[in-house]
Amino acid sequence: MNKAVWILATLATISLPAYACQVPKSYYTNVFCTASSDYFLALKDSAQPVALIDKKGRRVADLMRYNNIDVSKLKEGLVPVQRLGRVGYIDVTGREVIPAIYDIISGDNQTKGWSRAVSNNRIVVKKGGSFGVIDTKNRIIIPFSADNLSISDFRGDSTSINTRNGPKWVDINGRPTANPLQVIPSRKSTMTALGSNSTSSTSKPAAKTAPVIQSTSTPSTSAPVASSPKSNSEIWQPEQRDGKWGFVNRGDVPMIKFLFEQVTPFSEGLAGVRMENKWGFVNLAGELVIPFNYEESKVSRQSSTNYKGVQPFQFTNGKAWVANNANGDQICIDIKGSYVSCS
Repeated sequence: MNKAVWILATLATISLPAYACQVPKSYYTNVFCTASSDYFLALKDSAQPVALIDKKGRRVADLMRYNNIDVSKLKEGLVPVQRLGRVGYIDVTGREVIPAIYDIISGDNQTKGWSRAVSNNRIVVKKGGSFGVIDTKNRIIIPFSADNLSISDFRGDSTSINTRNGPKWVDINGRPTANPLQVIPSRKSTMTALGSNSTSSTSKPAAKTAPVIQSTSTPSTSAPVASSPKSNSEIWQPEQRDGKWGFVNRGDVPMIKFLFEQVTPFSEGLAGVRMENKWGFVNLAGELVIPFNYEESKVSRQSSTNYKGVQPFQFTNGKAWVANNANGDQICIDIKGSYVSCS
């Protein structure tokens, strides 16, 4: 199997399951989801980018001039592309907002793939072998320097730079600032963090993970990378967006839609997912492999109760606790959904 066929086969494996990305009907043969539910990527059989299309299957951006695109990093309206071995950024109409003049990023443990996504109107890029930061108008915010061994994406209004002389922090305008991790939070902010079941008031969806995840809107879609897709050997992580739970990969790209009221982390290749009062189990491809047969109301959730160290609807040693008998004894199933002894 040649590389192009392998890329397409892997993308198809990730993109099409029932609870994962659903692509629109279109003229194009090979269509995949992006990090936005509004846009989709069309590829040639050779994996050459062809176009971005909308929900109705209509072309909105011509990509034929580019040899690569990373649609998992479609953020703040911009997506990285490659042309002749250089990196630039286009908007969803195909307009080249950032010219393709920057280096491909490789060997940097903070970069997944060959480029960075926009973060708070800033982009970490590399030029002449040195890291720097530009804004979305291609203005230099942090100058390129060989002393910059790596630069983190902006988190809020600051970022850290790993320099030859040690770490330093700068603000959104590139000016030196204090390490925000050393700021002592107020009692109010600490209590807010502990009470994280409340819904965030900001427009950016909150992401939460926990051994057992509860929640009460629009589903998101998966976003495979055209050039180097993730295989299902990676374990997706639970995340909440717009009040629903789904799963993302290490790059925060949605891999299983945000459809569920509650989920458990993946364990032994399966994750528990709840819709209304019923639990079932999905695999890493987003396929429902054990139906919604198990009622939340039939599980006795007590603070001191677990099954071999885990909460309900999470597999360990091939079994998952899914209910309780009238006398309180636990009821388990195996990975085929058959009832088995919990002992």
